[in-house]
Amino acid sequence: MRRLFQWFLTCAFVATAIVVLLVRYEDFLIKPWTRDGQVQADIITIASRVTGPIVFVGFRDNQYVKKGELLFTVDKSTFIATVNQAKAQLKVDEANAAEALDVLMRSRKLVQEDVDAIARQALVQYEYAWQAADAKVNESKALLETAQLDLNFTDVYAPVSGYITNYSLYKGTMSVADVPLVSIVDASTYWIYAYFRETEIRNIRKGDKAEVTLMGYPETPILGVVQSLGWGIYQSNSSLGQNLLPEVNATFEWIRLAQRIPIRIYLTHIPPNVRLRVGTTASILIDTDARGEVYREDGEVRQSVRQKKTGY
Repeated sequence: MRRLFQWFLTCAFVATAIVVLLVRYEDFLIKPWTRDGQVQADIITIASRVTGPIVFVGFRDNQYVKKGELLFTVDKSTFIATVNQAKAQLKVDEANAAEALDVLMRSRKLVQEDVDAIARQALVQYEYAWQAADAKVNESKALLETAQLDLNFTDVYAPVSGYITNYSLYKGTMSVADVPLVSIVDASTYWIYAYFRETEIRNIRKGDKAEVTLMGYPETPILGVVQSLGWGIYQSNSSLGQNLLPEVNATFEWIRLAQRIPIRIYLTHIPPNVRLRVGTTASILIDTDARGEVYREDGEVRQSVRQKKTGY
């Protein structure tokens, strides 16, 4: 009797273990999980479009700036002089064009009164002279517009609202045209990059609900939705070594490591006490049984969710 009881007890334990394993395996297939994730956001690099010394800096490191706020100013003196020079040149060219037009009009009037008063070749030359003078006026207007644009470009404004991070820009620094000086983390574009093993992404689709847990906020989950799945990763064996020969890394046939595919998670709800920072670590749980859609409309990301089963 005792042996029979032990046999039943052992079978019960084994059956329970099998059921637990099956449930956990099914849960793993429906809700894949990874702790290999990072917070990301759009990083806007800002450069001056003109060259010159910086005379004003309107922000500090790690400061939040609003879109349209003045960041820094390049010395305007040279550009003001260029604008004045362009204005003066435009007046000269307009005067020359007016003189050429006056000569042309008087010549035409004389020809109307007396056909032989002026040689036809001379009349043609007057016509060309006026056209050249008029083209010179248009050129001067374009140069003035360019000079005015350069003057306007001495004031550099924030293109988005976000955080200035890790900058080294000070008054007196020489700004070189089109060389980045400042970076802004766009505060409205935070998302999560989750790296799942290739064996786990079979059931993951765009619109699947996700739960993100940051290492810095382990008790405060963030809700999100799968926005897209990566379609390729870099293969080290495809690079070229010396003599343009393929560089192939040694592999162990009995160890086959699954590659990790990046999945982009759009955050639908961020708790007010959570401060997102680019590069911080995140764990991601995806519920493939609660699927919806994410689409972009009028510049805003909107969410329309249809659930198969009970979701968030």
